[in-house]
Amino acid sequence: MSDVLILHVADSALEPIYSEIIGALNERGIASDFFSADRPFEDQFAGKVVVIDIGGWGRAEHVAAGKAAGVQLWQVVGYGLDHLALDEVMASGIPLARIPGSSTAIALAEHAMYLLLAVVKQANLARPALMEQHFFDGDALELDGRTIAIVGLGASGRELARRASGFGMRVIGVDVVAVSPADQAAIGVERCESIDRLHEVLAEADVVSLHLPLNSATRHVLNAGAFQAMKAGAIVVNVARGQLIDEAALVDALKTGHLGGAGLDVFEVEPLPLNSPLLSMPNVVVTPHWAAATRATMERRAQITANNVRLALDGGPAEHLVRLADL
Repeated sequence: MSDVLILHVADSALEPIYSEIIGALNERGIASDFFSADRPFEDQFAGKVVVIDIGGWGRAEHVAAGKAAGVQLWQVVGYGLDHLALDEVMASGIPLARIPGSSTAIALAEHAMYLLLAVVKQANLARPALMEQHFFDGDALELDGRTIAIVGLGASGRELARRASGFGMRVIGVDVVAVSPADQAAIGVERCESIDRLHEVLAEADVVSLHLPLNSATRHVLNAGAFQAMKAGAIVVNVARGQLIDEAALVDALKTGHLGGAGLDVFEVEPLPLNSPLLSMPNVVVTPHWAAATRATMERRAQITANNVRLALDGGPAEHLVRLADL
């Protein structure tokens, strides 16, 4: 029996992150067991020092079993905690750690840029036109000189700012935390506004890209009122969490033509229902929550996870611990 239990209870794919984690643990001489929903929880958690929670989907019953077993670290493989039985973990006294946002920052920023380019360059129309032999008659937009509002200037938001600036875009940041003028200049941000001035920024932006964590304060940060505040023809990009957007209001704004398009990797309900009107809109580009799913991201997450497991097994404090003040 090992000291480590790997928990995977989401509907998301187990591979390739599982193999990366096993490889990183093996490099450090650490054995592990894999949780099975078909066996008694208590037997599987007994004697475990660390729980590795892939994706952060642990439920209250898992946390209770971990607390009873004396687990010393609950390691979420991911940054978001909105799927986790967070209140139960924090109340249990089990130290909670997650993967820092820097591990996925490049992947998310690149994917946001891909979605934006796919919308403005009419990717959904290109292949049908090619198959129908309709050449030379595209009607795409250019990004140079356009204004992008990046809502959330954390790790991925900053990486997107660098890339958008490289495309000649004017970049405005919005965040709950003040960003120094030096940091703004370093990433190509013209200015940064507080979240309470969001609607003012939306009125300036040709593109709005979301990079916020999901919590009670950010849920539906883009709602009907926010869409109304946007410029006609604006484009929305979301690679963060689906529930940051009121999806019904988004569909309405797209149907009326007020919004020019959307690039979405995340949705209010996942998997996205096949009867969603978003799937039939030519100016909406969608991907199946793949933004962070790069090989490099998997490797970074696995190495950070295994390093924290080693620290916990050696009796030391883990890194990237979650504090109540962070939530």
